[in-house]
Amino acid sequence: MDMSERKLQILQAIIMNYLETAEPVGSRTISRRFPMGISSATIRNEMSDLEELGLIEQPHTSAGRIPSSKGYRLYVDQLMERDQMSQEQANVLKSILREKTMQLDSMLREIGDLLAALTKYTAIVTMPQFKKAKLKHIQLIPLDQKSVILVLVTDGNIVRNHVIPIVRPMKPEALYRLSDVLNRNLAGLAVSEMNLPLIQKIKHESQIESEMMESLLGAINDTMQYADDVDVFTAGTTNILNFPEFSDISRARALMEFFQQKDQMLHLIGNDEHDKSGGSLQIRIGSENQAEQLQDCSIVTATYHYNHRSIGSISVVGPMRMDYDKVVSALEYLTKDFPQFFEEEGGKEEERYDGSRSGKP
Repeated sequence: MDMSERKLQILQAIIMNYLETAEPVGSRTISRRFPMGISSATIRNEMSDLEELGLIEQPHTSAGRIPSSKGYRLYVDQLMERDQMSQEQANVLKSILREKTMQLDSMLREIGDLLAALTKYTAIVTMPQFKKAKLKHIQLIPLDQKSVILVLVTDGNIVRNHVIPIVRPMKPEALYRLSDVLNRNLAGLAVSEMNLPLIQKIKHESQIESEMMESLLGAINDTMQYADDVDVFTAGTTNILNFPEFSDISRARALMEFFQQKDQMLHLIGNDEHDKSGGSLQIRIGSENQAEQLQDCSIVTATYHYNHRSIGSISVVGPMRMDYDKVVSALEYLTKDFPQFFEEEGGKEEERYDGSRSGKP
């Protein structure tokens, strides 16, 4: 059956009206709200064809129609017009995010909160996954007479802290010199590249005891291994319950339980499956989602990049009756301009590291 321009216009009208009202759409509504110069009878005939094509469906015994997942797919692929975020909105986002750039994880959490508030849907953010993370900066900070804090910064500005016990107190000046030796020898290396000759060289230059050296290396190894883990967090998890599609208690409970499962969400987002090219974005609609709990949802996922590397993803989960234009424009803006939000200011990089926390965050 030929998919004429008129059929496309009627499908778009049904989707736009259903997005706004969550009510099945009839021919009279389309004729009244979206003047096309054709009669209600002609619209009904076209709607019958659209239903035969599987693009719309009739819920229950209602006289109106709603879009099917196939209809939403056609809309996303062919009809959706990308909204442009206003300069005012962009400036507000930038001002908020640049206040959060002390650490990458705090900024990503803020992005999740902003997306949930902006879209009224649920946002899922994966923290960066650095395979074989490399050290960028090391700093030792005195904590008390028996311990110091090891602050590690990996490529991508991921900050991790670790408390190291010490046999005898160390003056701040000694810790500064030791930090300098470690940075000169280890910056830019992955744990796998730290060999025995290099360790002997560091030990010779720093003049530290073997026990202290073992504690340092153990802490570096443990912390760097932790940096390779993928963390996932959500924002606005209950937002989706505000939509009538999820008024059924059992469906809502299953969805909330799903959001609490890190492994399931990672599989859902497919953190390693995305196209790694810049600006990659994926939209999964209804039955395109493998998880049963998400069969009535749409998920829009974009990867974000830092230093020309794909390091994580940001997703928005909502009903199939999602404002795709708004979600896509917000995600594209945030992921495209992501490096700008994390620019170093004034070159005072070392002053930005927070050494007040202990242990693995």
